[in-house]
Amino acid sequence: MIIDPQTVLGRLARCFWLMLAMAALGLLVLAPSLAWALGEDAAGCWTSNANPSVDQAFRVSEEHFTTGDIGLLLVPCQFAPTFGSDGMDSQASSAAQTPSTNSPDQSSATDEKQPLRVNPVTGLAVVPELGYRTLTGNERWKLYFKMNYLSVGSYFTPVFTALLLDQATGSPTQWGGGFPGFGRRVASRVGSAIVLGTFQAPLAFVLHEDVRYITSSRHGFMRRAAHAALYTFLTYNSQGRPTLNIASLSAFYVSTAASTAWLPGPHNLAGYTFSNATQQIGLSISLNVVQEFWPEIRRHVFHRH
Repeated sequence: MIIDPQTVLGRLARCFWLMLAMAALGLLVLAPSLAWALGEDAAGCWTSNANPSVDQAFRVSEEHFTTGDIGLLLVPCQFAPTFGSDGMDSQASSAAQTPSTNSPDQSSATDEKQPLRVNPVTGLAVVPELGYRTLTGNERWKLYFKMNYLSVGSYFTPVFTALLLDQATGSPTQWGGGFPGFGRRVASRVGSAIVLGTFQAPLAFVLHEDVRYITSSRHGFMRRAAHAALYTFLTYNSQGRPTLNIASLSAFYVSTAASTAWLPGPHNLAGYTFSNATQQIGLSISLNVVQEFWPEIRRHVFHRH
């Protein structure tokens, strides 16, 4: 098979811009309600935290990184403080990098305050940046079943993905349109999601990566939205340090490749896997934004505490 470089570059460019467009769409849709929920006006929420240091936050040089056993580790004490200048953010980042020294009684109290619940919209479990505690082996098993089989979120996300990526484009065409076609596409996405979770869980265990979403301890819409986008690609390791989320990112591509086993019609395995999995990663940015602001959404949109 002859690979045309221009075709590959064009596909890469389309996937890149589609990912950015999906992320931007999610932010634009959520911005007014989230700004109101946070006590900011819709126009001012984008500039209320303007600070020259923000522009330097993502200029991460070699000194911000250190090598670990596996992957690339981002040192919190060097990176996190550049996001803001207020004292609360500095205290939050300092607390985030301090290893937990809780006694067994304190750990039990923490377990009760941080149950392993899965968000009904995003299908993700969360853990706060402050007071971070790693998962035990038993908790990983529980989360695997909750995130993949035993929660509303484990089925809502495949419906969301099937609607935006498949039904809207009529892909695959052999499944037709309407409710019958949509049902087939949802079933396909549910199967792909189960493969994703089944691949992610053991790999995350081996690589000492957390499968939960890490919520930000900072304040302000822009800072937290940037955190949500960043933690699409990062997670915490067993030392409570940010690291590349290898298990989650690779699981998108593995599950997409596996789904070609039941999709009708011929497929370019490499092309379909790359483009579709990258689109799913783009959608997950919007889901992470929802996850980050879920307390405000529950309180102000659903009127629940």
